[in-house]
Amino acid sequence: MRPVELAFKVIEKLSTHQPVGVSELARLMEIPKSTVQRVLVSLQQTGWIEPSAGDRPVWRLTIRALVASGQTSVHHGPLRAIALGVMEDLRRHSEETVLLTRRFQDMLVLVERLDGIRPVRYFFPYGAVSPLHSTATGQAMLAALPAGDLDAYLDHAMMAVTGRTVTDPAMLREVLEKVRTRGFAVNLGGNTADVHAVGAAIIARDGMPIAGVSVSAPAERLHKATASLLGPVVADAARRISLGLAAESTSPLDD
Repeated sequence: MRPVELAFKVIEKLSTHQPVGVSELARLMEIPKSTVQRVLVSLQQTGWIEPSAGDRPVWRLTIRALVASGQTSVHHGPLRAIALGVMEDLRRHSEETVLLTRRFQDMLVLVERLDGIRPVRYFFPYGAVSPLHSTATGQAMLAALPAGDLDAYLDHAMMAVTGRTVTDPAMLREVLEKVRTRGFAVNLGGNTADVHAVGAAIIARDGMPIAGVSVSAPAERLHKATASLLGPVVADAARRISLGLAAESTSPLDD
């Protein structure tokens, strides 16, 4: 792997696991610890990462990196403009954090976040990347894919982000069938331990899932029963955003 490519891979992995130490990064990326250490030194020297305060040496993205990733808001401006009002309604209804994610290949990228009014113990940074199968919105998008595209995704090995991530293709197909039936996905700790979420897919005019909206909360507040009640509200939010995108004379996500 070329140095530049490796550096970006480290940044992507760091964005989803920060703050994280050298040994854990090496394990997550399945590359030698010495290689990770060299990349981290280079990224620190160029101002993209910094050590996090604490007793053990762990790393996080700097403001410079967050600002750079935040420039995606310019590209996704029309999507955000349409979604923000709907997201605010959803936040008021749920009082929890509402996330807007955009699909990029087989991953999700966080492009907007409205923090809830209730306290949380976790924080999702802008630009955070997650696999489709480990998140509520990602599962909703997978459920909306054409059969061939879904088969192609399931043919690849799916990593376990937490102990509750569904990685078995047959089990995931069962999960996705339920998502299709009810119109929303419920994820109970599959992407972040002790965090539950309800998500739905935002559909482009061509019928393809291109983004998603979700409500995320600590597990003790978002029980399975509560998630089922909240699901139709989240699904309606995704529908409203989809309709807003369809009303655009030119799709804001054509690129």
